[in-house]
Amino acid sequence: MKWLLNKIKNNKYIFLSFIISIITMCILYALQKIAPFGENSMLDVDFYHQYGPLLNELTDRVIDGKSLLYSYNTGLGIPFYRNFLNYLSSPFNIFLFLFRKENIVMAFSIVIALKVVFATCTMTFYLKKTFNNNSILACVFGLLYALSGYFCAYYWNIMWLDGMVFLPLVAFGINRLVDDKKAFYYIISLALMLFANYFIGYMICIFSVMYFVAYLLYRSNFDVKSIYKNNKKTIFMYIISSILSAGLVAFALIPLYYSLASISATHGVFPSNSFQFSIHNYVFNHLSGVNRTVFASDELPLPNVYPGLLTLASLIMLFINKKINYKFKFIVLTSIIIFFLLFNVNSLDYIMHAFHVPNDLPWRYSFLYVFILVTAGYYSFCNIKYLSVIKISVSFGIIIILTLLASKLSFANFDDKRAIMTLILLLIYYCLILLTKYYNKMSNKIYIVMLLVVMFEVIYSININWNIDHNIKQFMSDKKYYRYLINYINKKDNDLYRIEKTDYLTLNDGAWYNYNGVSTFTSMAYENVAKSQRKLGISGNDINSYYYHHYQTPIYNTMFNIKYLMGNYIQNDYYKVIKQADSHNLIYYNKPSSIAYATDNNIKKWNTISYKPFLNQSNFVTLSTGINDIYDKVQVKEVIGGKILNNSFIKNSNGEFNYSLDTNDNKIKFILNNLHTQNIYLYIGGDNVKSFEVDDEYYSLTSDEYYILDIGKKSVGDVTVNVNLENSNDGYIYFYAYSINEDNFNKFYKQIEKEKLKINKYNDILIEGNLVALTDKMVFTSIAYDEGWNVYVDNNKVRTYKIDNAYLGFDIKKGKHKIELKYYPKGMALGLIISCISFIFTIVIILLENNVIIKNAKKDEFNV
Repeated sequence: MKWLLNKIKNNKYIFLSFIISIITMCILYALQKIAPFGENSMLDVDFYHQYGPLLNELTDRVIDGKSLLYSYNTGLGIPFYRNFLNYLSSPFNIFLFLFRKENIVMAFSIVIALKVVFATCTMTFYLKKTFNNNSILACVFGLLYALSGYFCAYYWNIMWLDGMVFLPLVAFGINRLVDDKKAFYYIISLALMLFANYFIGYMICIFSVMYFVAYLLYRSNFDVKSIYKNNKKTIFMYIISSILSAGLVAFALIPLYYSLASISATHGVFPSNSFQFSIHNYVFNHLSGVNRTVFASDELPLPNVYPGLLTLASLIMLFINKKINYKFKFIVLTSIIIFFLLFNVNSLDYIMHAFHVPNDLPWRYSFLYVFILVTAGYYSFCNIKYLSVIKISVSFGIIIILTLLASKLSFANFDDKRAIMTLILLLIYYCLILLTKYYNKMSNKIYIVMLLVVMFEVIYSININWNIDHNIKQFMSDKKYYRYLINYINKKDNDLYRIEKTDYLTLNDGAWYNYNGVSTFTSMAYENVAKSQRKLGISGNDINSYYYHHYQTPIYNTMFNIKYLMGNYIQNDYYKVIKQADSHNLIYYNKPSSIAYATDNNIKKWNTISYKPFLNQSNFVTLSTGINDIYDKVQVKEVIGGKILNNSFIKNSNGEFNYSLDTNDNKIKFILNNLHTQNIYLYIGGDNVKSFEVDDEYYSLTSDEYYILDIGKKSVGDVTVNVNLENSNDGYIYFYAYSINEDNFNKFYKQIEKEKLKINKYNDILIEGNLVALTDKMVFTSIAYDEGWNVYVDNNKVRTYKIDNAYLGFDIKKGKHKIELKYYPKGMALGLIISCISFIFTIVIILLENNVIIKNAKKDEFNV
């Protein structure tokens, strides 16, 4: 009991950090009406479409006992371990399982708050241990670190926040390794970080090298000539410890390494050196309350680096304080210059982002720089007693001048109201510091007041940047109805099939509602599948997203085994409403296929072409079955409001054409000559097209993510399509209108039905069934090609192929066969072996460290 009381006493300010940060987050959440203090959620941008739904899928899979290796919920099937390691592997996600499913969105907000709390505590711990100063000041600067500009901008990138939590622990681990020759803290903290998020872990690995070199130089009194000679053991320990950290999580990193070749984020061209911003704007962006940078397209994108006004003033004091070691000043100044170059030089920034130009969200490693500023600011403040009032006044005067200059020069990320608040806060901090000098015995009480002011500053700076208004009830409004429909059909139909929604909520609805779907938006999506799906008429960006929009064609649904749809019903002979929940429909598609079916060997020649989705689907039918003319053109009778510049368009009545407008209403009207009662399918897009309308139904377009649309059954007669343009400039339009040739489609379907895989048993990583091939054939599977898939025909492993460079296929001989598809990530077996070996070595290191007494340990030069 005495031991416990001593521990609490010695770490009382860490406990205070815990409490203060909780109070701070509660106030911030209350101001933004974030649950549990309101009805708003923190779902925003990618958190809305990616992390939120995927976190929901994680809880579903764990609760249901499903595999964490592979999932059919999104993207036609994507290895779940990839999404897990990229988005979901944070240890903090364990807290999600403490909440009921209906409160999952609120749980997301709680997890974000917990990461802030622990980042405050780990930074407080690091400052206390590194500088051997058990003071309330550590709480002050710990809070400034955790709620800095980086958190303000990227709070919704929840997997990146783990970097802020583990960075101080990694740095402390390096301190222990250099000072005490104990590597355990470094190994474990870095391994945890690499597992929590390998991307941010990569950045911290680079920083750890920089930190290790700087700390070793400092401890060696900058004696460069003898540093290697006297520290061979330390350098060797650091290298081995770093390798062991990676080795402990090799079971995850090695398969992930192999899989990264199939995603867009690993492709890039090394940029030429150029500067990204001016130095004066960069300096101004250190002021509290500046506009955060989220996207590269923001008005004035700059690194999110503000560390608090107290930190800035303390940094200036650092360089004019003669009592502070010049070596420390040199390291801090060098670090500031290095990070300015990393932020500003394209090629260096490219390296820091793992040799990739980030898709928006620039300078994702700026928390590393904030860590340096806060650490240096804390050490400077601890030595403030050696400064005269004049030097303190000069330091604050410089910050005041910078504030006035930012306002005078109309710095875009700052305004007059923020400038006034900054000046008021600077005046308060200045007065509090003077009080500590003149009333030293009351310093702790003054520091408490200072902590309260810092709380106000960080809350103010974040609150003016946030505008959170995503209502939880609205987001959750249809989930219980769709879950009811999904559970209903799963009980009646045990086959392996896909479901899609006609009115998506997120771009990962399969993960959110827990069904096997097509749609996905994730950095771990197969890039080649994204390209292929877009060419087939699915909305997408050719990179990491493709999503089912309204109703696709029956041909597409058959190709990819979509058996059920949910949402609005459209008049079409292929669909039938079989169940309703409130106003939501469960719709049966009457021509489903299978996850795999035999096709002609010509399917190997199938290559999709951009912006020609009907041709791509038609080519699939022809090459897979030999059946031609699956689509019939619907002729364009008349074009009103614009002059068609391609004569061939009028003749062919489908395709891409240039236009010029005749009127000022920015519209072109197409009149279709519909000769039969039939469903009509449209594909419309173009550089200037923003939307189109059919029979008073409005359909919007996002960028160039065009899609095939079933506009329903139309009677004989004219059908009018209004295309709305962004402006009156000349441009081009993709305009395709087709109907299905019913006779040929029925022939295609009957042929697929005869030779489809009849599934006997399946789970996420195994499919077993029987298939009868009438001749030697190629089996097409609507599963993304992955080297982790192994196919066995009659218990013999067979070679697999890429179809359209995207889908899994394999050869099969004539006759009846037993088919098995088994998934196991490439490299995972090797990774498990390396992790086991690394674990054994780590245990050996722990045993040695607990039994070997290191004598003559160096005196802590950071004592204050």
